[in-house]
Amino acid sequence: MAYAIDLSGRVALVTASSRGIGRACALALARAGCDIVVNYRSAAAEAEEVVARIAAMGRTALAYQADVARSDEVDAMVAATVARWGRVDILVSNAGAGTRVPLDQTSDDEYRRVFDVNVKGFVAAARAVLPGMKTRRRGRVVAVSSIVGKSGKAFMSPSPTYAGAKAALLGYVKGLAREAAPFGITSNAVCPGWIDWGSKHAAAPVEVREDALRQIPLGRTGTPEDVAGGVVYLCSDEAAYVTGVSLDINGGLYMS
Repeated sequence: MAYAIDLSGRVALVTASSRGIGRACALALARAGCDIVVNYRSAAAEAEEVVARIAAMGRTALAYQADVARSDEVDAMVAATVARWGRVDILVSNAGAGTRVPLDQTSDDEYRRVFDVNVKGFVAAARAVLPGMKTRRRGRVVAVSSIVGKSGKAFMSPSPTYAGAKAALLGYVKGLAREAAPFGITSNAVCPGWIDWGSKHAAAPVEVREDALRQIPLGRTGTPEDVAGGVVYLCSDEAAYVTGVSLDINGGLYMS
């Protein structure tokens, strides 16, 4: 018997969903029945392509430009969503900013940029959708963290600033899980490992990639769709008793 998650009629806001992991999450949630807000900061054409893909599935979607590091823009995006669909049922906080600058060379501006996008972006979006979720006593919040939020270091040695931001994100997810549970709202995270989607990972030197693959028990890098599958599950009714969890999606590279 085929088994499929059904999210028909729900409205999902996915930040940074014009490409990569966010795009895969938006398409997977639409496939499960959601209407989608496709958030982007600068990739307008890519966002409209995602909207067209969702429309072809028979769902509705809205491309919305907003910088998640700016709370006023996030508030306006959520207000526009509510104006169109009346609510936000699902928040997937995917927007992220990285750095590989060593800590002793990290400027205040670089620190703020990484934390503003990864952490403040989550806080702003969650803060904006929570009142409606609390009123309806139902909601799903999923944050996209990273393997380095747990391990501190993985392939290609990301900086302590990036690892710290992703670890802080996990702390917020757990805190929100406790705060929101009485209202029927769950808060979880996914922690991807090496995910190939045409990013700088794909341009890594051959020896770096080969060394990373040797460390991954499943013997391959991940895809955005691998991550999206975990996100859809955490948004589903089947995950109604799952909260405060950080789901590792890394092929076994790091086992907590």
